[in-house]
Amino acid sequence: MIAFDEKGIALNTELEELLEELREYRADMVARNYPFQRISDIITVWEMKKVPKRDFLEEAEKEKKELEESYKESVRQANERKE
Repeated sequence: MIAFDEKGIALNTELEELLEELREYRADMVARNYPFQRISDIITVWEMKKVPKRDFLEEAEKEKKELEESYKESVRQANERKE
């Protein structure tokens, strides 16, 4: 589930929580000298990814504007045909 802030921007809180749990797991493995490099590699890959934040409110406003312009053009063309 994706959380949104008051502006409609997606928050990656669940991803951050997952990464934190994995970091703790990795730290425990390192402390016990476990030779599992794979979990560390997975964490490193996800730490380096830049998950884009989307401003859904801004996108919706842009789409609304485009639809309004399209509607106005349709009305204008319909009125031209009537004349």
